[in-house]
Amino acid sequence: MKKIILSVGLLLSGAAVAQDATVKAPDFNQKSIDFSIGFNKMNANEIVTTSSYPQPFSVNLGYRKMHNNLFGTSWNLGYDMFSNYKIIPSFSTPKTLYTSSFVSIRYNFVFNLTNLFSWNQFTSKFGCLVHAGPGYGINFNKTHKDIDNLFSFSTGITPQYKYSDKLAIFLDLTSTYNILHNYTYLTNTKNSDRTNILNFNLGVNYYAFGANKDKKHADWTPKGEEANAKLAELAAKLAQAEAKLTDTDKDGVADYLDLEPNTPENSIVNTKGQQVVDTDGDGIVDTEDFCPTVKGSLEFKGCPTGCVAENKPTDELDGQAIDGELKFKIAKVTKDVNFDTKSTSVKSNFKTELDALAKTLKENSNLVVALHGHCDNVGEDVLNNKLSEERAQSVKDYLVSKGVNASRITTKGYGISHPKVSNDTEKGRATNRRVEFIVKSK
Repeated sequence: MKKIILSVGLLLSGAAVAQDATVKAPDFNQKSIDFSIGFNKMNANEIVTTSSYPQPFSVNLGYRKMHNNLFGTSWNLGYDMFSNYKIIPSFSTPKTLYTSSFVSIRYNFVFNLTNLFSWNQFTSKFGCLVHAGPGYGINFNKTHKDIDNLFSFSTGITPQYKYSDKLAIFLDLTSTYNILHNYTYLTNTKNSDRTNILNFNLGVNYYAFGANKDKKHADWTPKGEEANAKLAELAAKLAQAEAKLTDTDKDGVADYLDLEPNTPENSIVNTKGQQVVDTDGDGIVDTEDFCPTVKGSLEFKGCPTGCVAENKPTDELDGQAIDGELKFKIAKVTKDVNFDTKSTSVKSNFKTELDALAKTLKENSNLVVALHGHCDNVGEDVLNNKLSEERAQSVKDYLVSKGVNASRITTKGYGISHPKVSNDTEKGRATNRRVEFIVKSK
């Protein structure tokens, strides 16, 4: 029993070391089929005579999986034949022949001593495994036709020789302690002592199967090798990251984000690495400049004051200017409503603000609104004057449809007479196709 407790303690401590000291699969082949054949020997009280003899036959088939390169588990199916037959007859040979067959299945914890103690620094051909675990077996007594159920615990050591990457040769010495054993193996007499079997087997480890069959097996994979593989993998990822951060044109935007990776040195670029152009040199880039070919000011969106009408539409709306919190609330929902070319339809993206304005007007019955319609400079003045009036009216109609009293809204069209910005660009013309708001309190 002390041996069993000691074996269990070694298993638990070894498992803890194995989990902390290794890199896990699938960086190597984990699986193997282990087949061995040999002979067994029973303890003395099982033999009919006073001497114990080597028994004739033992065979074992196992499936093993190494969870990392130090620790694994296995299932083993074993067959042992017991006999009191002596290979070399003598006067002491028993006259009565007793035979029985023992079939067992064992679950083993397996430890790779070669990697645990770094023996692979000295040899790449020789290795050693140790194993221990519980088992269950059935003994068939051929003389008395009885069946005995056995529960056991086994420990063993397995020296290995690596023949190739797919095959290894091993010797296995296993000691099995039968904790429950009601009858002797041979004579079928009552048994009150624990029994023990020693197996001496020669076998092979076959590695060439499973998902990682082309990789080196865990039995022959040193701890440092797996760590080096991980370091190499991390180094490759770091190199890849450094390559992404390369800035070929030195514009401050890495190549993998740069839509123009070959802009001239010292170019001014945006966050996408695209060269920013300011044709007129007024400090406002062309994409934001309403007059990109004429030097202007930020106040007039890149246009000179002469390009934009300085006079504003006449404020003919009666009432008082709005102050306080309501002023800011109205300002948020009275931004310009813009229109497509030659269109008077209110676009859907402006309806949210108009809905909010209608709600505010209904909540404040003292407010009145003036709507001023405007056009760009494309087309004849007569048509543009009419178009600007119709744009103001379409906004009024929308507000009325939302419940605002029509008498509180006035409209007027100004045609092209009051551009907000220059009409020299399409962007400027789109800005000028608009309806503006004036809101006062009566």
